[in-house]
Amino acid sequence: MHQAEIPDAASWEQTVPPDVAGTADQANWYFNHIRLAIPQLAEQGSATRPSNVSYFTSADPELTTRLWLRVGSDRSTAITFALTGPREKVREERPRWRAVLATALEAFRADPAPDHRWTAILIPKAAQLARWTGPLRTWPDRLDTPVRVGPMTLASVPTWVTQPHPHPDDTSILLGVGYWPLLVTGQAPGYYRAGALQAAARDLLRLQWLLTLVTARTWQRGSQPCRLESDSDTDEFTAQWLERMTRWSLREQLPAPDPTELNLPGWLQAAWEKSLTSRCCSNALSAYGRAFEYFTEEATSDAGARFAAVIEAITGTHSHSDAAKTAAQYLLSATAPGTLTEPEAAQAAENILMYSFRHQTVHFGRLHGPESLGGMGLGMLSADGDPSRTHHMMTGVLQHLCRDILIHNLGGPAHAPEGLLQELDDIRNGWITIGPPVPK
Repeated sequence: MHQAEIPDAASWEQTVPPDVAGTADQANWYFNHIRLAIPQLAEQGSATRPSNVSYFTSADPELTTRLWLRVGSDRSTAITFALTGPREKVREERPRWRAVLATALEAFRADPAPDHRWTAILIPKAAQLARWTGPLRTWPDRLDTPVRVGPMTLASVPTWVTQPHPHPDDTSILLGVGYWPLLVTGQAPGYYRAGALQAAARDLLRLQWLLTLVTARTWQRGSQPCRLESDSDTDEFTAQWLERMTRWSLREQLPAPDPTELNLPGWLQAAWEKSLTSRCCSNALSAYGRAFEYFTEEATSDAGARFAAVIEAITGTHSHSDAAKTAAQYLLSATAPGTLTEPEAAQAAENILMYSFRHQTVHFGRLHGPESLGGMGLGMLSADGDPSRTHHMMTGVLQHLCRDILIHNLGGPAHAPEGLLQELDDIRNGWITIGPPVPK
């Protein structure tokens, strides 16, 4: 595999800028253009280690050195090149290889990936509601008309689904969770079939996070993206999915409630664009989505660390003090004038971010929420104040703040934080809240 010939770190030179061929699908197709651009291509291979390094040789007497290409690194998606061979030949042939690479890049840029139609199903995550009872285990809302978000269209499936899910605290109890599924259709670019499905999966995940943000529920995939042939529609796909879902046998069937409209905000499209163009917002959105999933499954210690990462991603810092300043500034700017002083906002931000608890979790593995009892609540008023339940409620306040800050940074409205601050005050005064999270 020519492992000994791999160039040293100082020899690499950029040939494809970052994000021009930033996916595996794009890099593979760029290599196709490399093969076409090399005169008298003789050999192609790859290094054993690292696995992202490949080499090419030519039978052209003007190109006797070996061309090496490295796809991406820990810090960049740029493609870099280097040459190996006699030093004089490397120096002499470098301009010729640069010309070959420039030709390949020009051809690649002029050869955009074709779009592929795809479809998938999104559903509210059953685990989020399986521990509740009766109407709390149903989602009565659905879209009245299709909604466009990015390259995708969302429409509610008209069939009510009761999905079985074991109770989180007792797997012998099989409960129903009811909802109207969302049918998602879109187009994704890809030079290869797998590349198009990976692009669709990335778009679908970003949509899941945005829906989680605006609806205060975790959305999961009822199905992975499925490529649609040019002459096919979504009816057969939906019918097959519904057939598989209705094969489950449940003692309990949740009747379809009167539907309420699922209102998605008008700024959702702008949020989609901002999450694509801003790496900080993209990272914050993914952090929020994962944190909310942990939170609704009552893994609040891990959720707290991930929620704080939302603010740190937006701030662009690893510093707790900078994140606390960002939180305090939002509290000040979003409240009515004279409601908060700067010291009060700073103290509220410190309390909500719970740095000492997060530090103990991240660095020492300590658990603080209901997961410290395996997910079981005490079920009583405890002389010690039930600290696991208190931590869960405090993480709910942190979730509320992160949600508001992220929505504002994605182009949505600034929500007045008086309700959030009241929650914080209620917890200090010993109030206990139960039930699933709701949008504020």
